[in-house]
Amino acid sequence: MRLTKGASRETQKYMIDGIRYVCENFKDRAPGTHSERKAQKYLKGELEKWADKVEMEDFSVHPAAFMGWIPIAGIIGVISVVFFWLTYTGVVKGGVLAVIATIFVLLSLACLVFEFLMYREFVDFLFPKKTSRNVMARRYPSGELKRRIIFGGHTDAANEWTYSLHGGLKSLAPVMGGSIGGLILISVFDIVWLCYSLFGGGAYESKFWLIAGIIQLILIPFFIAICFFINWKVIVDGANDNLTADFIAMGVLKEMAENDIRFENTEVCALLSGSEEAGIRGAVEYAKKHKADLEEVETIFVAMDTIRETEQLQIYTQGCTGTQKNSNAVAEVIYEAGVNCGIEMKETEIYPGAIDAEGFSRYGLLASGFCGVNHDPKTYYHTRLDTPDNMSEECINLSLDICIEAAKLYDEKGGINSFRADGAKRFKRGHNN
Repeated sequence: MRLTKGASRETQKYMIDGIRYVCENFKDRAPGTHSERKAQKYLKGELEKWADKVEMEDFSVHPAAFMGWIPIAGIIGVISVVFFWLTYTGVVKGGVLAVIATIFVLLSLACLVFEFLMYREFVDFLFPKKTSRNVMARRYPSGELKRRIIFGGHTDAANEWTYSLHGGLKSLAPVMGGSIGGLILISVFDIVWLCYSLFGGGAYESKFWLIAGIIQLILIPFFIAICFFINWKVIVDGANDNLTADFIAMGVLKEMAENDIRFENTEVCALLSGSEEAGIRGAVEYAKKHKADLEEVETIFVAMDTIRETEQLQIYTQGCTGTQKNSNAVAEVIYEAGVNCGIEMKETEIYPGAIDAEGFSRYGLLASGFCGVNHDPKTYYHTRLDTPDNMSEECINLSLDICIEAAKLYDEKGGINSFRADGAKRFKRGHNN
């Protein structure tokens, strides 16, 4: 029997009902929580109905590190301004406060670059350790294994973004822009201040220092506001972000099993990662641990995230705020599958975020992905409004069809080489691999 690109109505209903079940029965699935692990165990049991092998692996994570430095940086920004004014007004003599302020502001700037922009583990060791888990399901080929395609989503859910709920981009943009820009400005100023305090004599008679001090005072409200960027008391349901992708990946295996489909040489897999909201830590852990295994045969990874808006379905050839390139060849697989399903997905612009594909790409594995989320965040994004009542069945069903078609194309064309040339021409931001 041939695998068709259109999923059955039964599978479509299963995905919607499954997302609702997980949201109702496994609440507060923050990275590294008991609820996240319980949800992964449940999904493992579901996958065992259709997969030949399902692996569940625990790993250590410091989930608070990815966002936990933000309020600390906000407080440091305020203290740095206070320190300058104490020195400027002569309350404290010498350059000791300039030294302290510069050190801590530069550390905050490093957290911004490495943790938030590049998704690297920079200060993770300073935060509490917890246990998260990944689930990997495999449907073997009927003959010799020559290639593998993995579809992936993540099971954990985010803490609420205060300003996403209250105003969306109109609130997010000034708070994030003012605080990030302010941190950069303060860092530059503190270096100048430090050099002057050590080598310039320490007399603040120039109007430059007064003007610089006033500008810093203007930044204080932004530093205070960013301290409340995360609502640590609310963990969202995560119906769209990202149970949609989990159940789409599961839906591919379900369709294959219930139609008694096995490709002759292509293994089809579903990877449900943990702790994506802690900085794609689950995908990074899986790629790092299994790099050698995955490279034994050609393997490609198609990540998905927040499958909510059909008109916003886009292909992500780069991530981690543009610092990590994904595979243009894998992007071409997604693109061709989309065209065959009636939608032409474009390559996304640079955005401040990441999907699990970048965790694989970091280790040289072939990965790309697609999402259905507006870069002008809607009020459901990372808020309590991300519920099963706020999903798009149309977008979920279409995305499942795209994944089914991608698996079929990848198998029929005999691997990734058939997509390299077109991918290199069509996409400009990823790696031509």
